[in-house]
Order: sequence, then structure tokens, then C-alpha cells
Amino acid sequence: MITRTFGHSLLVIGTAVALAAGGVALSPVRAASLPAATRAADDEIVITLGTRGDRPARPETLALGGGRLSATAWVDPEQWRGLYEYDLPATGTPTPGPRRLADPRFWVQWPCHGSTEELCDAFESRLWALGDGRVGYNTPLGGQEAAGGQVPGSQTSLGWFESPDLVVDAAGPYVVVNNTRRAQQFIGSFDKADADPAGGGLVHSRSITASAVWGDKLWKPGSRVGTVNSYDLRTKANSADLELGSGCRPDALQAVGRWLYWRCTDQDKAGVWDHTARRGIPVPAAHRTELGDGFLVREVPGKAELRLLDFHRGAGQPTSEQLITDREHIWNWTVDKYGGHMAYTDEDGAVHIKPVTVPRSPLALLNARTDPALDLGEESARWWGHWRMSRPVASWKLTFTDAYGKVARVLSGTERDGAAIRAGWDGRTADGIEAASGPYTWTLTADAGDGTGMRGFGSGSMRLTGGSSAFRDANGDGLGEYYAMTTGGKLSAHRIGASGYWATGPWHPATRFVPFGDIDGDGCDDMLLRTVDGGMWRIGGRCEGVYFPPGQGSAHVRIGTGWNSMDAFAAPGDLTGDGRPDLLSRHSATGKLYLYRSNARAGLDPGVVIGSGWKGYRLIGAGDVDRDGHADLLARDPGGELWRYGGTGTGSLKPRVLVFKDWGAGRSDILGVGDITGDGLPDLLSRDTNGKLLRNKGDGKGSFGATVTLGTGWQHYRALY
Repeated sequence: MITRTFGHSLLVIGTAVALAAGGVALSPVRAASLPAATRAADDEIVITLGTRGDRPARPETLALGGGRLSATAWVDPEQWRGLYEYDLPATGTPTPGPRRLADPRFWVQWPCHGSTEELCDAFESRLWALGDGRVGYNTPLGGQEAAGGQVPGSQTSLGWFESPDLVVDAAGPYVVVNNTRRAQQFIGSFDKADADPAGGGLVHSRSITASAVWGDKLWKPGSRVGTVNSYDLRTKANSADLELGSGCRPDALQAVGRWLYWRCTDQDKAGVWDHTARRGIPVPAAHRTELGDGFLVREVPGKAELRLLDFHRGAGQPTSEQLITDREHIWNWTVDKYGGHMAYTDEDGAVHIKPVTVPRSPLALLNARTDPALDLGEESARWWGHWRMSRPVASWKLTFTDAYGKVARVLSGTERDGAAIRAGWDGRTADGIEAASGPYTWTLTADAGDGTGMRGFGSGSMRLTGGSSAFRDANGDGLGEYYAMTTGGKLSAHRIGASGYWATGPWHPATRFVPFGDIDGDGCDDMLLRTVDGGMWRIGGRCEGVYFPPGQGSAHVRIGTGWNSMDAFAAPGDLTGDGRPDLLSRHSATGKLYLYRSNARAGLDPGVVIGSGWKGYRLIGAGDVDRDGHADLLARDPGGELWRYGGTGTGSLKPRVLVFKDWGAGRSDILGVGDITGDGLPDLLSRDTNGKLLRNKGDGKGSFGATVTLGTGWQHYRALY
């Protein structure tokens, strides 16, 4: 990259296609081994893309958006036209970084005029910076495509436009095309999430009028003369008309944040509407005008002259105008409307970058595209989020928390694609351990680098499946299972909302099952069972939610004997703070409550007495009911009161707290079944003597909601676990 400086005491400059946004991280591409650009104080930076033969390579097209400069040119030593990119810093002097070759064969030797025998190399379409690292453009064949950047799974080609070079606006994932052959305006999306790719990426169609895209909104003339309104391309809703006071129907619109530019060419009128002040700003009605954040640049008719009008103070406040350049020839010029600068190409093919010093609007989130779920059972599984910002950020942080508010992972960085942030999560904690299956909340914070510090820019939800087992989640789908034993010795596994069940057998009908959690460390929940001879066994889980008798595929390991002296069991989760599930059991003769800590050998340590006087209580392993990070025990006393005994995380229980008074009469089984409603909080499941299956939804505060009937006919089962 060859650089030089010019001694003009001017403000800023831009390029003819003025639409841009930002993006995310790039995969490695070839960078030119050329010196970095230099600049004089308060002056423009000038670069050349390289050489072609013995002359400077001249850019054919130019776009600037979110701090990314894109250009097409024939540059040595490449044989064909390439798409080249430079990144400018988010703050400070806009000195471009190394040149990258984003596409080494950009529309060369394509079938000319539909003939496979005649090939063309001409490319005359305009580049529109999309803001996610890509540029959109009309192909020589009349379609629309996006190139550059790194947006996995994007819809890079739109196939339903016929007329060439009729793109009238593009921003973010959207492109607006006027198709004069059909007398229709089409709005397409380069993101697969927005539209069915089979439909060519079409999002919306309408009659041809002036239009402009910002975020997810399409601005267009309103229902009455002198008005405009917006159409939300995601919600499909129109806004109310906005009265501009222009007295005319605009034939040109541009949108940038709080600013909306309009022009009525036939009446020689133009203005900028300030959404914040709800007033208009009069501006010259130049035919070629590009809107930035708080300013616009216009080309003076009949002259190779560009002027910048600064109106960042808002409607009703003083404006100022300055000459940008009055060179003999200006080949291309563009404005980075996403909080950036300006660029143009001179008569020698050099690219001039001029810093814009107009104060910017506060950083804002324009739109977000995030995956709804992550299944770690899939190969190379990864959750992706993509946030398009109003201008580039200096740094960002993405935090994932579970339903209990516990932080599962924090991702941070400075990587961006223009003004957009893209980040992926592999579903693991910082220690490399698979996070527990269930719902998670993501929260994005970012620093604009302007001294305002880190601020929040939205949050959302996603569901993780196939991860480590959540409480009572034996198949990794994030929802709890429950088990039923028939009088004939078949054990069936059930899940709320799932059709059917899995049944295994034969088992001895008096076998006592205890859904336990992952005791052997393989990531799958195991089952404990006490046999009629008093043996305690561990059945290895296979993350399938179902357990088989000996000899049918599940490993059975004896981990204890003499358990016939115990008449009640509860597996509330980790009571000791070591990350492994523990077992509570009551001695039938003494009523003492014992804690059995699981150990690294996939067994149980000798029991320790942690309480007495527990005769007559129904023990219920509940999970973390109060969201304090420790497993809890529920117990229903002989009088019908349901109590919560909060875990301390050190192997003991806190003093009891009343959950329900006079509750549970007529219920033959009460289970702490884990999350069966999808909110990540543990719920209660029970069966009454009439065979009704009942649910009490956990509230995350240590209690439960009202009883809801889920089904009937459950009296035919011998027991529920």
C-alpha cells in the first residue's frame, strides 16, 4: 500500500454509494506486505491499492461502512479483478490496516449477454456496504449478491430480480431493488433467518417509491402528501404517518439513526427530519447527497466540489457548512453513515480518506440475529449471535447465565466486522466442561471507545441441549424425566410434552429406584436402585433417559449392602459443594437422616448423620429450589405441612421454611422432578389416589405455584420415582 498526504485544511469526505454498516471477525486472508498509511495532522490519508503494470491500480468501485473500506480493482500480482478490504480503527485517526483480498476472482469471465461462448469482464455495479463485513451489489447477470466479510449461513445470492443495477438502498441484511419491468419494489434479505431461501430471499414487495432502510425499518412516503412512515421488515407492521411539513411527496429518502433525509426534486426542496427534536432541518436540494450521522455531503452541480453540512446539534440549532474538496476530478465518493468517515478516488486512482469530526450519536443496537438453540449432540455444534451496531465498538462482552442467574460463560473481545459483532459459544464453561442442558440468557455489553464505558445492548434467550445433565435430566434435553413401575415389573420413562415412553423390564416390582445424577463423571445421569436383598446398585446412564436390567446393555455396579434398614431416599443434587450429587436416606428404626456423599470412585462414602426425628416425613429431593446455588430438600410432615430445608453447600441443611400448609393430602407420590416446564426452574410432580398426575410449577424463590392437573389414569402404576 503506497501512501502520501495532502495539505488541505478540510473536514471530511465520502463516496458515492454511501451505505454501510459493520460486521464481525474475519478468517485469515492474504494481506499485502505494504507499509502502513500515514497522514499529516488534521489532514486526509491517501492510499493506493497497489499497481497494475507500471501505473497505480485504479479502484473501479468504492464503499465505506462501519469503518471498512471495500474496493474492486485489478491489482498486481493477481491475474483477475479482486475485491479488496481495509479496516479503519473504531476510534482515533482512521489509518487503514493491511489490505485484504476478500475475493480474488470478482466477476471476471462470466457469460456475456447470456452466451456461454462470449465472456465479459466488465463490472459497473455500485457497491453498497451492508455493515456486517459484506458489500451488496447487482451482478452483471441482473441478480443481487453479497461478498466479503464472514457471515456463516448467509443467503449470499438473491435470484428473483431481473433488471440490472437497480439497487436503490442496502443496509444490514437488506437490499432494496426497483424492478421497472415488473413495476415493483422488492426488499430482500441476505440472511437466511429472515426469508425462505427458496423464495430468493424475498422479505417484502411493494409499488416503486422512494425508500430507505435503517435497522429493520423501511422508510417510505406516507399515505398523505408531505408525510412518511416506516414498515418493520421483521414484524410486518406499518407505523403511523409522520408529518414532514414538506408539502410534497419525496422521490429520494435516506435514513441514519435519528436523521431522515428527503428530497422532492421537481419542487427543488430537501430537508432532514430530526426524530429526536421532531422537527425538520432545511438543506440544499442537491441531486447527489449522502447522509451521515449528524451531517450530509453534497456534490455541487456543475463543479467537482463536495461540501459538508454539519447539523449534529439537531433541529432548531445552528448548522455549518464547509468545503470538502474541489479537485479537478472526483471519480467515486462515499460516506460511512455508520459513525465513520468519508472516502473518494482522485484522478490518479488514489483513495483519499478524510476524518469526520462531527460528534456522533450514542452507540445503538440496530438489530440482532441469534440462534434459538444449541444441541451439543451435533457434530461441531456452536451457537452464533450477530449484532449490528450503529457504529464500530472498541470492545464487547457476551455473558451467558442459566435460569438461576449463575454465569456459565463470558466471551469478550475487540474483533468486529465493520460495525457488527459476531460471537459464537461452544456450550462449554471457561474450564472446558459442557454446560448443563437447559435455558440460558445471553447479555451483550459493549464499549464505544468514546469514554462512556461498557453499556448494555440487549439480551435474549437460548436453549442448550445435549450438554451435561441438569437436575433429573437423564437424556440431555434440559427437561426432567420421571419413572413409573408397573405391577408387572416394567419401568417406564416419561417426559412432559413428549409422546410415548420407554419401557424396560422385567424388574422385581419391589425394587426401589432413585434417579440420582451423574455419579461416574461421564456426563450422563445415573440411576441408583436398592434391590430386595438390600443391595445398592449404580446403573450407568447413556444420556438416553432410560435404564435397563442387568444383561440388557446398562452397566450395573454394586456400591453397597445392608440398605434394607433404610425406608426413605432423596437425591436433591449436590449438597456438599464438590460438584457431585449426594444421597439422603432415613433409618427406619431411629428416624435419623443420613448424608451419603458421592465420591470420585463412582460410589458413596459412609453415611453421616445430619439430623434426627425424621420419622413420618416424606422426603423429596428438589434440586435448587431457591436459586442460591445449593441443592435443597423438601419434606412433608405427618400434619400435611410442606417444608423447605435449604442446602448450605457444606453437607448440612438450613432451618426449615414453610412452603405450603395443609398440603398434599391424598397424594400417594410426590417427586422433585426437575424442570418440566422449560423455564429452567425445578418443579413438583405428584400423583393422587384417584390416579391424577399433578404439577406445581417452581417459582425460583423457594416455593411453587398452584396445582395443575396434567393427566389421569396413573393409578395403574405401582410407584412413581
